[in-house]
Amino acid sequence: MTYAILFHPGHNRIYYETSLALSVAEFSIVAQNFSSPWGNVQCQKLSGIEYLTFETQERLSPAELSMVSELSFLYALFEIVELPEGRFLKPIEKSNVVFVEEGIGGILKYPGKTNETFTRMLINLAFYSQENRENIRLLDPIAGKGTTLYEGLVKGFHVYGIEIGETPVNEAYHFLKRFLENARYKFEYSSLKFSGPKKSFSAQRHTFQTAKTKEEWKQKNTCTIELVAGNSLYANRYYKKDFFDILVGDLPYGVQHGNVTKENQSSLTRNPTELLNACLPVWREVLKPRGTIALAWNCHVLPRPKMERIFEELGFAVKRDAPYLQFEHRVDQSILRDIIVARKDG
Repeated sequence: MTYAILFHPGHNRIYYETSLALSVAEFSIVAQNFSSPWGNVQCQKLSGIEYLTFETQERLSPAELSMVSELSFLYALFEIVELPEGRFLKPIEKSNVVFVEEGIGGILKYPGKTNETFTRMLINLAFYSQENRENIRLLDPIAGKGTTLYEGLVKGFHVYGIEIGETPVNEAYHFLKRFLENARYKFEYSSLKFSGPKKSFSAQRHTFQTAKTKEEWKQKNTCTIELVAGNSLYANRYYKKDFFDILVGDLPYGVQHGNVTKENQSSLTRNPTELLNACLPVWREVLKPRGTIALAWNCHVLPRPKMERIFEELGFAVKRDAPYLQFEHRVDQSILRDIIVARKDG
């Protein structure tokens, strides 16, 4: 069987000339979870339009079709059919089930925001690089105003975010509350201020429990959305050990945002090394054994070999299969972005 994926219309604008290579890499990582053999993945033009094409020995199963439907760059999926009259594209309906409307991640606009399509890819890399497929708990420890949480919610994950500033967390809380109200979701909300021993830290937790319908609410088919206004250095005080399946984040690039590790820190650093050395051991603690972490960062300020060394020294197994090394791409003159995916061993 031969299939063709039509790229999302905004995909090339987001990733410039490297968008096609990123797509092949993302597909290859997701397809590692197929039960049937696949191959011949390439980008090619059909009637002047660029597609990603691939072959499978057997027709895609419903589970495999769902995986393909969740690819960040997918706009439409086709089967390539060879007939005496020529080659034709047979449309295939997307089969991914969404918990909330897919456009939620693109509603909030603000400087320095991580693009929602890129965020979707980060989540896919983390999710499909670990084994659990049910009751997923996702943490973004540098959540900003919550793009990662919204994209995780689309997939029906339980999503949690930590952000050091009260202002972005409050904006995210108000946005989410309005969204759930306008979409007529059943939900309950609670808020709690808390602090550490001898006021070593202070934080505020905003928690939503939500369901699509009253019937699903009664059946306890709900998702948790939680935002913590606090320092990510204390993630292990906010959450239990081995709590999360995946951890996903886009490290600040030092352009719109710097990296902050202290609540009263006035200056911002462009280099994420300090942030990772301080917080990564704590993030590892709240990640389940064999859980995965996917982080994007600006490798102009931290080269990949040094990034990998930080992870390995803290007990992570960095993914170095070929597709995982194909995500470096230029965002602008000052940002050369890459992605590291690593598994918690032990």
